[in-house]
Amino acid sequence: MIRAALLLAALACACVSTPRPVAPAGAAVRPDADYADAIPSPEVWAALAASPGRERLARTEVVKVIVDLDDHERIYFLQSRRWEIHYFFASRFLSTALRPVEDHAAFNVREYRRPDRRFVLGTLMHQRDTDAWWYELVAGDTLDVPRTARVFRAIRARLWVGDRLRYHPVPPAHDEARAEFERAGVAVLSSDEIYAGMVYQPVNPGVAYGTLRLVDGPLDPSRVRRTDVLVLAHAPLDLPVCAGVITQEFQTPLSHLAILASNRGTADMGLRDALRNPAVRALDGRLVRLSVTPQGWSLTAASLPEAERAWEAMRPRSTSLPALSTRDVGLPALSTLRRASLDVAGAKAAQLGELAALGAPVVVPRGFVIPFAPYLAHGQRSGAHALRDALLADPAVRADPDRLSAQLRLLRERIAGSPLDPALLSAVRQRVRELIPTLRVRLRSSTNAEDLPGFNGAGLYRSVVIEANATDAALSDAIRAVWASTWNLQAHQERSFFRIDESRVAMAVLVQESIDDDVVDGVAITANPFNEGRPAYFINAQVAGDEGGSVTSARADQVPEQVIYYTYGESGEFERIARSSLTRGAAVMTDAELVHLAGALRAIHERFVPDPWDRAHAMDVEFILHGPRRELVVVQARPYSPRYDHGRETAVEP
Repeated sequence: MIRAALLLAALACACVSTPRPVAPAGAAVRPDADYADAIPSPEVWAALAASPGRERLARTEVVKVIVDLDDHERIYFLQSRRWEIHYFFASRFLSTALRPVEDHAAFNVREYRRPDRRFVLGTLMHQRDTDAWWYELVAGDTLDVPRTARVFRAIRARLWVGDRLRYHPVPPAHDEARAEFERAGVAVLSSDEIYAGMVYQPVNPGVAYGTLRLVDGPLDPSRVRRTDVLVLAHAPLDLPVCAGVITQEFQTPLSHLAILASNRGTADMGLRDALRNPAVRALDGRLVRLSVTPQGWSLTAASLPEAERAWEAMRPRSTSLPALSTRDVGLPALSTLRRASLDVAGAKAAQLGELAALGAPVVVPRGFVIPFAPYLAHGQRSGAHALRDALLADPAVRADPDRLSAQLRLLRERIAGSPLDPALLSAVRQRVRELIPTLRVRLRSSTNAEDLPGFNGAGLYRSVVIEANATDAALSDAIRAVWASTWNLQAHQERSFFRIDESRVAMAVLVQESIDDDVVDGVAITANPFNEGRPAYFINAQVAGDEGGSVTSARADQVPEQVIYYTYGESGEFERIARSSLTRGAAVMTDAELVHLAGALRAIHERFVPDPWDRAHAMDVEFILHGPRRELVVVQARPYSPRYDHGRETAVEP
């Protein structure tokens, strides 16, 4: 009996190994250890805290926390630079023969979703700009409110910050139960409060060299140089190629500006009162090095040789030849196009045709395409191609901003002012009657130099909306206006920077039904931009209509709803990390709508990125909900490359 009792005791205590405390009783703080039982001082916090390389909030410190419910609710504050994932600590130190820790997948199911869980797995966070402290669980955690409140109070009792600690309700059920938490003595911190006090916003981490230009007023795109680091009062809707950008207003994460910066590899950040910041003003007009990281920024004087090396490294090494075919394919219906149609119909139309083939839940507006051949014939007949070739052959003109702008304007005027082929106009009119029996039609650009891997081209070209029964003159003007936008200043500068052979650039026109009863406008990327290790979709949505706003071109005071929809769980899990500024706290999309959208995003991602282990590629998807039934329609999908390398912190292998 004694031997059996001793054996059971040995089994109960037989951990794989014993964790080392960060602050042993009576000893100095050991930052290379594994955990602490309490955080009685800033010194112990500093020994435990990590500043993640990618985090949804800038200038944030985190400490992972495990509460062992089977061991009298013992609390482990993890050294989170070493143990950034709860499971690895639990597996190494808390698994015994009598209480084994399961494999990672089973652990995640039990410890986040089951009522018979052994652990509560949470995170302490500190935002340095606001000095806010909070505790949170992951979005998919199903822990009930009473147990969450009890765990929170126990953690708070072991922190030197005491009542400054608040609970951030990330699980949707907790977000709806704020009053219940308050009644349980738990102070709640909302996402809006967290974001409101932020001073710094890393939009696209990176390093930029250039001449610092402070612009306190409207930005003149014709005066922007690719070697400028711009400090802007407002986030512009579009931005010519430049070295780096700082906006005094914070940017919406999936705005055209943010997507352009990501596509170009341009360092991009928001900084409150940037134009009055002494460190910024001191370097106005000088050559600088701007560093944007997920946790901070720096601005220092730079030398010309190092800047020139950086500028050259930003550009592709070789010239890109856009796919181009002059074959006559008529006016094909959008549903007949596939990605292989890029050389006749452009990337936007080809990719939307691929989406149309997916079927439900992916729905795209009906339409057809005016392919490249009519554009090329019009350019030849009107003399526009001769003007184009002269421009491209004259480096002196392209180096002079005023002459370049004048020549591009002349080229656009030649395209827009020359008569359209009457046979083409008649054929387009007939096709509209056949395929788009709606009140209005939308004519959209679709070039062979946009929506491509490595070159996004978002917002470069023009779209025109007209009545379905518009006059021949109005229809002709709309087609030629879209064609002419091929040669606007920003489009030319961007293609030139990316070494695209502009003599092969061609414009198709995607003619689609115009859906004008949208109630929600949104953008999503099929990747988690904040954490490569937690696969997710990042969704931004805003109410539409007369009182609504925009996601891609929102003003600074129009914050969209921002949702991270995790894709690795057994069921849909999501967290609303920001509420719309236009809905007084109400959700823009319902839970069911988010689940439905996620199904469409999954189908799109799997069609364009079939390798489930490919984390380097994703899709940027624009969508709307329209009509009284709030039906989902996908209006665009283009390649997107997540960037996880800047400032990324790798966990030390235990």
